[in-house]
Amino acid sequence: MAFLVGFSLFCVGSVFAHPFTHLGDLPLENPDLFGGDILLQDPEDRNAVVSKFQVWPGGIVPYEEDPGLNKTVMRFILERAFNHYLKHTCIKFVPRTNEHDYIRIFPGQGCYSYVGRVGGQQPVSLGLGCGWEATIIHELGHAVGFYHEQNRSDRDDYLTIYWENIKEGAEDQFMKLKPNQNQLLTPFDYESIMLYGSMSFSKDRKKLRTMEGKNGEYLRDVFSKGKLSPSDIQRIKKLYKC
Repeated sequence: MAFLVGFSLFCVGSVFAHPFTHLGDLPLENPDLFGGDILLQDPEDRNAVVSKFQVWPGGIVPYEEDPGLNKTVMRFILERAFNHYLKHTCIKFVPRTNEHDYIRIFPGQGCYSYVGRVGGQQPVSLGLGCGWEATIIHELGHAVGFYHEQNRSDRDDYLTIYWENIKEGAEDQFMKLKPNQNQLLTPFDYESIMLYGSMSFSKDRKKLRTMEGKNGEYLRDVFSKGKLSPSDIQRIKKLYKC
């Protein structure tokens, strides 16, 4: 049975006065969610890439918008994110009519989503600080069927994790998947929209890196990337056979 966990890293409303305040990747760091922004159907179901039953048929993803979404996301930015997928992949987000399976985009606490099609109505939260195009593209990437790059089974070949710099209680966010838990459609990609930045879940976001490239390369935050990488696009096309 599916379950939802909605605790966020910060208290919305009481701390930030403006709904479009720039918070970087902080809204992606929900400590009670896998990877900071992923809802799981089952605690043991952590495949990096979804099974054929979790792929959206024909790449069509029906969606509904919560009436209050305009408090955290400007409509034209959401539309730009939809169009980004349409332009570069075979994924098409369409307004729901009577489809049984669909995503419902709403202003929750933080940014989070299930991975792939889970059946029925499934939430995609775009709360305070989540209204940036890259952040929306990232969350839609989960809904389409992808986990985080830093959780890949081969990530230790490409990343150095500084466990001592990770906030207490957030260590599970850097869990590495087993080889049989993920399907590596393309090589590791430092520019993937699904890869978090070097300061994610840090005890001190100004000084302490939680991860970096094996060559010491600083990893950019999701919000600063702005678009799907060429590798992201290739993966989607492979998963959806288009």
